[in-house]
Amino acid sequence: MLVVLVGYLGYGRYRALRTWKDILKRSGIHITHETDGYTLSQSLGGKTSFTMHAAKGIEHADGKVSLHDAVLTLYGKTPNDFDRIYGSDFEYDEKSGVVRALGETFIDVQLPGALAGQQPKNTPVGDSKTSANPPHSKAVGDGSDRIIHIKTSGLIYLRKLGVAATDQEVEFHYAGLQCLAKGAEFNSGQSVLHLLSDVRVTGDVRGKPMTVHATKADLDRQANTVALEQPVAQTQGRTMKAAHALLHLRTDGSLERGEGSGGVAFDEGTRHMTAPHLDATFNTASLPQTTKLTGGVVVWDDDAQRPLHGKAVEVDTRFNAQGAPTNMVATGGAQVALSDHKEGGPVLSREMHGDRIVATLVPIAHKTVSRLSEVVATGSAMARGDSPVVQSGHAPETKSTTITADNLRADFGLDAEQKNEVKKLFGTGHARLQQDAPLGAQQTSSSNTVDIVFAPQPTKNGGTTTGIASAVQNGHVVIHNVPALRAGAAKPNPPSDASGDHAVYDGTTTKLTLTGSVHYTQGDTSLTAATLVANQTTGDADADGNVLATLLKAGSTAAAQPTTAQVTHVTADRAHLTHASQIGDFYGSEAHPARLWQGASQVQAASLRFDQQQRTLAARPASAGGLVHAVFANTSEANGKNTAQSTKPSSHQGGESSGQVIKVTSAAMDYADIEREATFSGGVHIDGTTGQTRSQRAVVFLNPAPSASKAVPGEAKPASATLAEQTNLFGGSVQRVVLSGAVRLDQPGRAGTGEQLVYTAADSTYILTGTPAKPPHMVDVKQGNITGATLLFRSDDSTIIVTGGPPGSTQPQHGRIHTETEVRQ
Repeated sequence: MLVVLVGYLGYGRYRALRTWKDILKRSGIHITHETDGYTLSQSLGGKTSFTMHAAKGIEHADGKVSLHDAVLTLYGKTPNDFDRIYGSDFEYDEKSGVVRALGETFIDVQLPGALAGQQPKNTPVGDSKTSANPPHSKAVGDGSDRIIHIKTSGLIYLRKLGVAATDQEVEFHYAGLQCLAKGAEFNSGQSVLHLLSDVRVTGDVRGKPMTVHATKADLDRQANTVALEQPVAQTQGRTMKAAHALLHLRTDGSLERGEGSGGVAFDEGTRHMTAPHLDATFNTASLPQTTKLTGGVVVWDDDAQRPLHGKAVEVDTRFNAQGAPTNMVATGGAQVALSDHKEGGPVLSREMHGDRIVATLVPIAHKTVSRLSEVVATGSAMARGDSPVVQSGHAPETKSTTITADNLRADFGLDAEQKNEVKKLFGTGHARLQQDAPLGAQQTSSSNTVDIVFAPQPTKNGGTTTGIASAVQNGHVVIHNVPALRAGAAKPNPPSDASGDHAVYDGTTTKLTLTGSVHYTQGDTSLTAATLVANQTTGDADADGNVLATLLKAGSTAAAQPTTAQVTHVTADRAHLTHASQIGDFYGSEAHPARLWQGASQVQAASLRFDQQQRTLAARPASAGGLVHAVFANTSEANGKNTAQSTKPSSHQGGESSGQVIKVTSAAMDYADIEREATFSGGVHIDGTTGQTRSQRAVVFLNPAPSASKAVPGEAKPASATLAEQTNLFGGSVQRVVLSGAVRLDQPGRAGTGEQLVYTAADSTYILTGTPAKPPHMVDVKQGNITGATLLFRSDDSTIIVTGGPPGSTQPQHGRIHTETEVRQ
């Protein structure tokens, strides 16, 4: 538009008016009267510079000359290079030096060579001879040839000032464009053309309709600049405007660069962009090569379905040879936010911030338009997006994902509908990923780098949404997870924390894998391992490699400084934690069994299973012939007493029980915390400070734990939740031990057999019983051989009480007692 406005109109008017000035000086002019009319001509250096032919010329007494049907021909370097000015009537006042056109005036200007080379393809070339036709037969050109046809009226030329002016409308057509202006002024001395008001251009540019309005336009032909006041350009629903515009032209008439200031604005439908200042450069085809918006750029979209808002201090854009953008750089608090209002669904928003945002665009459609390919944000970069979450029986809600880093890079591609969508996101330097889900669920993770791949995922209502297909975090990974509040629960489960060197999330399986010095904590539970795999759908977790779990006794806190009896440790080669059943499995081998200990008490086996809901512990070997090993320590701490406060027990008050250690070996162990019972089966061997016992089965009864918390029925807990509520395992003191089935007792100086042996820790007493057919039998180095219905004895003296009936019976005892005592000489 500007090339046509400046190059065509300015060039033609400049040449025509300057020639008029030379003509009317009468230098070398001579006038003759002919019957066919009047002819005025001038030759310089033997070459005709112009001719003027009038059908009729009248010289008046007052010094004025009237010319009718006049045609002025201006010649260039060759006879074929000429322009024409013609009209019905002209008047020249020789005294005042004023030339006045009476009525309409027409100007035919041939295109300069450079501009002619820009003529659209397949445009027919007009016959230059038609320009010599008399004015009454010449219509204003339709823009189909290489001649610019200009029409105006009220033209006045002041010879003394070198200024030509008109206050009437100026009009010309070329290549489908029409230019109109109200009033024009040309200063031949300054070579400046002024279009005084109401400048309008309409027509097609490169096959697209366009209109331009300006309140004023100034052309400086020496500086090759065009200044526009309040220009407004419109094409294909797009509007561009500014308070002031300054255009710099090349010598061939093409646009070299442009400046806009004062409310620079771009509008297209509901989309808008404003800036105080614009600088742009153009190639020889007048297509943009660079643009620079400064002073505070604001962009927004009023679309009710997808409103958008963005801003930056400065925006730089580069274009390809076809004028399509290829690179955009926004600096100074750059940010953009977009909302998606889908009918029947939640509002989904997306935003990106950064001190500097660089967008790379890929040309498509014959390189004339572009699509977004990559966005890089640097300096406190942040990207956030929402995705829908549909839960059965609930209105759709949103899950928000926020990523921050020193630098962020987003790669874009086309979706199934050929719309741009983010495909990958990569962050470096203090990377942080946060996901906020309904019901208060939140997960945050930090690392040195984060690499996320997005993919379309189906929703429960049959639609699709963009979700995370995979995410990789490297370097000092720290994860914090806050569970959602479960229906019916008074409060959510405790938050969890995890750390490692690397983290990989698989969106298909929803599994998060942590590797490299993994540490995990939740509530009173902590776990370390070489690898941890957590299923975020089921809540299950697998730990592998040097697994160590630490379980703090329920109710204990770091400030309370729990004793060793309040902390339970578990080591294993690997572990599996099941969320739904609240079961934790720890695995080892026969050579390297899983091991649990609390204070001095412990159990070890190839596998250990915790059942959180049932509050049980099962220990099993890896194969037949394998063994389970357990140790019960009746220490002062285990009894909930401080060693310094304990008093010296009497011989009849269980003086040995406070420091007694009981070792149990069997094929299997099952512990029920509610009953405080540990059941050993499959052949039991007990080794304690008072001797050894063997039996087919044994049950160890523990005293109730002083601070054991109670389970809340029906309230589920994570698989890795505080197992400490059930893990005062073996922490309470041993109350009694019951052995049954082929019992054999071996103590220093004493041995016995029977079917059942009951040991009571409080007074260190043993009760050995049998069957009527096979009563208990004791061999004592002091007491000799003893047989009876019940044998009661203590481990700290040689007394043996023999009865003929079951222990504790109030009925008359009719059983026989048999003793054999060896009397030493």
